[in-house]
Amino acid sequence: MYKKNNRPGSSDGFDPFFYRMLFWLSFTLGLSALISVPGLTKTERDLPKLTVEERQWLDDHQGRVKLTPAPDWEPMEFYDDRGRYSGFVSDYIRLIERKLDFKFHIFRTRTWTETLNMAREKEIDVISAAQPTPERKQFMIWSTPYFSINTTIIVQKTKRKNYRLDEMAGMTIGVPKDYAVGYFIRNRYPQLTLVDVLNSKDGLYKVSFGELDAMIMEVPAALYVIENEKITNLRLAGDTGFVLNMGVGVRNDWPILARVIEKTLSGISEREHQAIHSKWIRLETKRFYQSQSFWLITAGAFLVVFIVTGSVLVWNRTLKKRVIKQTESLRFNEMRLEALLQLNERTHDSIQEIIEFAFQQMIRLTKSRFGYLAFSDQDGIIYSVDSSSDQSIEKYITNEIAIGFSLETMGLWGEAVKQKKALISNNYQITNPSKKGLPPEYRKLTRYMNVPIFKGDKIVVVAGMGNKKTDYDLSDLRQLSLLAQGMWRRLQRKQVEQAILRNEKNLRDLVENSPNGITIIQHGRAVYRNSKQLELIGEIEPIERIGYGHIYSEDLEKATLFYESIIDGNPLIPELSFRFYSSLTQRTQKTMKWVTCLVTPIDYKDDKAFLITTIDRTRARKLEHLLTIQDKMASLGRVAAGIAHEVRNPLSGINIYLRTLEKSIDDPAREHKIKPAIEAIRSASGKMEAVIKRVVDFSKPIEPRMTLTDINIPVSEAVQLAATSLDKRGIVIKTDLDNTILPCYAEPNLIEVVILNLINNAVDALDKTQGDKKIRVTTKTAAEKIIILVEDNGKGVADDLDERIFEPFFTTKENSTGIGLSLCHRIVTDHNGTITVVTSELGGAGFVVKLPKERTTSKRNSIQSNTGNGP
Repeated sequence: MYKKNNRPGSSDGFDPFFYRMLFWLSFTLGLSALISVPGLTKTERDLPKLTVEERQWLDDHQGRVKLTPAPDWEPMEFYDDRGRYSGFVSDYIRLIERKLDFKFHIFRTRTWTETLNMAREKEIDVISAAQPTPERKQFMIWSTPYFSINTTIIVQKTKRKNYRLDEMAGMTIGVPKDYAVGYFIRNRYPQLTLVDVLNSKDGLYKVSFGELDAMIMEVPAALYVIENEKITNLRLAGDTGFVLNMGVGVRNDWPILARVIEKTLSGISEREHQAIHSKWIRLETKRFYQSQSFWLITAGAFLVVFIVTGSVLVWNRTLKKRVIKQTESLRFNEMRLEALLQLNERTHDSIQEIIEFAFQQMIRLTKSRFGYLAFSDQDGIIYSVDSSSDQSIEKYITNEIAIGFSLETMGLWGEAVKQKKALISNNYQITNPSKKGLPPEYRKLTRYMNVPIFKGDKIVVVAGMGNKKTDYDLSDLRQLSLLAQGMWRRLQRKQVEQAILRNEKNLRDLVENSPNGITIIQHGRAVYRNSKQLELIGEIEPIERIGYGHIYSEDLEKATLFYESIIDGNPLIPELSFRFYSSLTQRTQKTMKWVTCLVTPIDYKDDKAFLITTIDRTRARKLEHLLTIQDKMASLGRVAAGIAHEVRNPLSGINIYLRTLEKSIDDPAREHKIKPAIEAIRSASGKMEAVIKRVVDFSKPIEPRMTLTDINIPVSEAVQLAATSLDKRGIVIKTDLDNTILPCYAEPNLIEVVILNLINNAVDALDKTQGDKKIRVTTKTAAEKIIILVEDNGKGVADDLDERIFEPFFTTKENSTGIGLSLCHRIVTDHNGTITVVTSELGGAGFVVKLPKERTTSKRNSIQSNTGNGP
């Protein structure tokens, strides 16, 4: 089977003798090693010595053992035009059958991956020839190898050098999917980029079209595909060093069959090996009498001797016609190759233009007068030449057809889809006598061929040509297949390119219409700004040209460090807020912008860059400023109302007692009322002074004098101070102090004030409570905090007052200044802690104070130090 005559176009840089020599050497090395093994010198009549059990097993399974050849592995094993199992391996299987008087059930699969999956699931029983790998040994028993094959590297002829696997890093290399050579390379050379291809033919075409840099496969299969498919731009470029040692695989739950196969293989004689080898693997050398030159010379001599000069002229004319025909054939092959190259280079055409060009070339290069092209996902085309009764006039008709494969045109695609392979019918009247599935206007088909194109297991394109004046041959079918496959690959690339362009446009539109300013800095300079960024910066030039003169003075230092670290390629912080002027000449509040910048490392045009997102917070900052002023004015109003309320009552008493004094001075009979009036005035004055003192104490900043303190000590002292008065009121106070708490930094006196105020607040809440009155004080630790909890069983605090109870002068009690809880809040805040109100387990209110374990700067100092440093 692996024998070919020279064909037009095959001599273009392609030496069949050289490739046959490589083919012969690769098999000779493997077979010679096997033949030299002792015990292989039996005569071909020797049969394996089977046990009774083994013979009975074979008889019980006669014709029921599923043997699966490797698909698409010419010339090693394949199915011929009649569907018969043939090839080098096939002859070995037939020899095994004869020696065992046993018939296998040949089971056909579509792909090698399917074969392995079915073997793994025990859906097939025997694999005819494969390389044992660790993974395959898990589900199959493998015989001793009965032949070996070298693997080779295939590249385009434009690559002149020879390659080794360790020199191919960075190249895209194809290997047949799930083949052992791929397993070997991935384990031995993990740095290589491997791409699984459907089969050997698919991979070689991809190398030919430049979709892969190289293909690695077996030498015999490579030579067979290159020669049969006329792929003239490929060459063998080196040995991989990996030899496939091929054995028979038997499912691992049938060891008895594995033993029988092993005995049979070991009984194959050297003569039988040589017979199979010489049938499939041999060099063809034409004998002298088989050459064209010999017969031309002989014919010439004969004609000179026996035929007149006129016969010589006839011979010359015949020779000239042959030369012209051969030249036309060569030229036509060149046109076919040129069409494929042109199709591959049409990178700027639209999808419709690619389809129309490919379709025109299919019709032209197959010399057809009818064409059919259908797609599973878009409209197709039908082209025909309609000859009228006047043969000198021809009408060209081109119609569009709907998406998919419609029943109306089933006669044009049905058999190709059903059989899932390319077909030729040079007598369409016999193939489809009833003309089913043919539109009326296309029923004059005489000859027809069609090719299905697959995407995985799905047919996506069917291309058909018809009504050539002469019969279609395999060359026409191959050309149609190449053009259809090339068109589909070009369409797939075009669709991917269009999707990428759409995504890029959508992304650019998003960036350009972003509400935030976006800048890309690369190699120390701004390479992109969106419209919002240009709107934000106004007349300001890029920083790398004018420096930082537009930055607000208080923010200049940190903004300079921020931008210079980005320009240097090493941002110090991911985010910064600062102020700048959008005009260098008008540095006013009107031109001042408050912004927050976020920096993110990105890849931009295949190089490192930084994306700076600028968020304009100017309006938000102004609104925050207005809200702050409003809050301060509201607080000031509440403070003023509280002070007025606290001062008004004593002041009214003073006015009343002053009038009493005035009347008592004028009336000696009332002199005894003067002293009480003066005492009352002094008392009212004292109350006013106390109110003013509390206001002053609250408003005057007091920095806590932090010392290392056992927090339980000030808490215990506060409880002891309050205990006496609580007993008189019938209130029970209990403590639950954690003695394992480590000392923390705090001012004990201020902590004592906080606890006393919280206890007094609880006492006020319990005054109107009936029954048992309880207060509980607890200390504990959680995470990095020390927690003090003061709780009671009173009525608690309404949910809507949780935040307001800490405001100055806010109170819900009579005769209260409303300063106690706000003072607690300020002291706790100065300790960098928090105070909140919760519902107590006792049923009333619980005040939770959380203080940091480690020493920290007070929040007030932190706020003061950062005033004006950011929006």
